[in-house]
Amino acid sequence: MKTVKILLLLFAVTISIGQVPQTLPLLDKKEARFRQAIRLERIGELEAAETIYLELLDANPKDTRIFLQLKALFRKQERYEDLKALLLERVGIFSRDLQSHVELGEVFLLMEERDKAKQFWNNLLLQFGETRSIHYMLIQMYLKHSLDEELDALVVSGRKHFNDPSFLSLELGNIHMRNLDYAAATDEFVTYGSYHPEQIRTVSSQILRMSDREESHKKIETALMNNIPMNEDVVRSLYSDFLFKVQRYPDAYNQHLALGVTEVKDMERWIKFAQNLRKEQSLPLALKAFTVVLDALKSAPFSRNDNNLKRITGEALYGLALTYEQQITPGQQWAPLAEYFPGNMFFEDHLSTLKTIEVKPLEDTFSLYDSILVTLPSTTFPPQAHFRLGEIKYKITRDFDGAMASFTAAASATKDRDLVLHSNLRLADVLMAKNNFPRGLKHIQDALASTEQEKEQQSLKFKLCQIHFFYGNIDNTVVILDELISSLKLGDPYFNDALELKGFIEENYVQGDQIDKDAFQSYVLAERLQRQGKRGEAASFFRSVVDVYPETSIADEAAFRRAQLTLELGEYTRTVELLVAIQDSPLGDLATVMTGEVYDRYLFNSSEAEVWYFKVLEEYPESLLTEPVRYRLREITKRNESN
Repeated sequence: MKTVKILLLLFAVTISIGQVPQTLPLLDKKEARFRQAIRLERIGELEAAETIYLELLDANPKDTRIFLQLKALFRKQERYEDLKALLLERVGIFSRDLQSHVELGEVFLLMEERDKAKQFWNNLLLQFGETRSIHYMLIQMYLKHSLDEELDALVVSGRKHFNDPSFLSLELGNIHMRNLDYAAATDEFVTYGSYHPEQIRTVSSQILRMSDREESHKKIETALMNNIPMNEDVVRSLYSDFLFKVQRYPDAYNQHLALGVTEVKDMERWIKFAQNLRKEQSLPLALKAFTVVLDALKSAPFSRNDNNLKRITGEALYGLALTYEQQITPGQQWAPLAEYFPGNMFFEDHLSTLKTIEVKPLEDTFSLYDSILVTLPSTTFPPQAHFRLGEIKYKITRDFDGAMASFTAAASATKDRDLVLHSNLRLADVLMAKNNFPRGLKHIQDALASTEQEKEQQSLKFKLCQIHFFYGNIDNTVVILDELISSLKLGDPYFNDALELKGFIEENYVQGDQIDKDAFQSYVLAERLQRQGKRGEAASFFRSVVDVYPETSIADEAAFRRAQLTLELGEYTRTVELLVAIQDSPLGDLATVMTGEVYDRYLFNSSEAEVWYFKVLEEYPESLLTEPVRYRLREITKRNESN
């Protein structure tokens, strides 16, 4: 009956997939039969599937696909006698199929013939022991069946046989890591790294993976320290990576110090370490790390024209400049909602307000740069570093002459068109800050004459427009704006800014009478002073616009600008008074939001801030600021609930 049932099932499956035509090539027939067996196995008709597999394997005993299917089928059913027979047949055909040999030994183990399995595997080692593959396969098998003694003996014999103390160490490290034996895993990883230093990144990544578990830290650290005598350079490098991962940056720095800095590879290691410190905001240590490299470079024993020297020097100088800039201009923890022409590059304020004590450390940096410029070829100093140094001198220390020199050097020492463009644009900014508008105009006009690139011309024309505006040449500004707007596309970064500025000028200058024009010129003078960092004088001029021209449309703009400067000086009560005075003006929503932010961000008075924020929602429902204000109110509510 069983045979009849199988035949009926085979017939049914054949019908379901379509009768195989007799005219099909033999290979296609076999493929169709193989797929029949797969389908039968999937629906649980294992006997029918087995019948086909055996038929196909009998026709072609070397067919690996059929062998694998049958092997899996016998394993699933725990038919170990049949599995043994299958594997014996396989190794009889393929005498060097090591995987089948190893699995044959496992069958003895599964049949509870433990001693026979061990003896079989030992014989395999005698027969195939010259290959490393058999060791890798057996270690997985010993691990799978918790044969710890056999595992240890295999490692010892393998290391002795191949004269390789690190043999199987990476595999053992991974095994111990999976078993949460962090000390043993670290020992093995260190062994592998010590004998294969070119693979140190692989080893480090494994140790750092373990350190994701906090309970591993002490064991990893102890194991690393104990292994330092094995290979000091490798182990200290691994140790520093671990210390960095767990955010013990000073300790990581000390490990790098212990490793020293004498060769190019040491300098590259320090550069990478310093860059990572900067990314993690450990800025004082990053500065020290970059300085270590620069000090070593000054006394480097190799040629001043060595390409490695030039590259490393450039990276160190550039990194040092970025780190100082990052340290003294920390990212703002929050973005104000009430901004004057938000996002408009035309009114962007470049000059930072810092205390003297924050600027003082820069003197040491500039001295270091100067000493390096004297001792190394000028081609060593990278244009990007010149540019970053110029940014610091311009924005932070207000050393406008020094900034001019740095930006000029950056533009003349590079073939990077973007860097040349940005350097030229920044030179114009510095000239405006120096109140040298005629030279600024000539500089941009010369730059325009030297390029035919449309994008570069647009950027330069936008800067030309700025110079004319802040110089008080309003009519020239309008002409250039019209040219720009007609040439720009909707998606160009300058389009909205140019359009916004043109509307601002038309509303407050072009459409006004002579009094409006005079008031606007006074307002522009105040903007010019602010751009030069003369904030006190700028505030006075903004005040005079309000006092002398109270009926003009620009008066409210000047009042808001004055309030911003007053807030910057820390006069919070006076700031609120100035803002309240313009809350019935077209800038009412902006002034009301800013009042809320004074209480919220500076005076830390949440209840009063909420009053002003709700006032925005009630009185200015059409304002673009309503959604950001709602979001801020939700943040305040959530914070109050958690406290």
